[in-house]
Amino acid sequence: MDPIVATFLILAAAIVAFLSARVPLEIVAVGVALALWATGVLTLPEALAGFGDPTVLFIASLFVLASALETSGVTRWVGSVILARAGTRRGRILLWVGGIVAVLTALISINGAV
Repeated sequence: MDPIVATFLILAAAIVAFLSARVPLEIVAVGVALALWATGVLTLPEALAGFGDPTVLFIASLFVLASALETSGVTRWVGSVILARAGTRRGRILLWVGGIVAVLTALISINGAV
């Protein structure tokens, strides 16, 4: 199979898997790397190299942190505080969230604030 066709088919399958949410994201990510290796698009070291990249590890740690904040109820608490102060008008909520993000990005990296 042509490597370009294989790449696009794997990409399409990954998009469908991400959108359906039936397969865990971790399985899709590893599956894409292994599928690219199995079809010969990437060598095994190339397919696994991304998992050791500092940026990939940082983004993965952000997912873990976001899940912990959601599970512990911190995000719900922050949301209720914002709603209590801003009301239910979309513009005021946007200003409050924008202000919080501005303060966070002044203190920590933009990736951490996201």
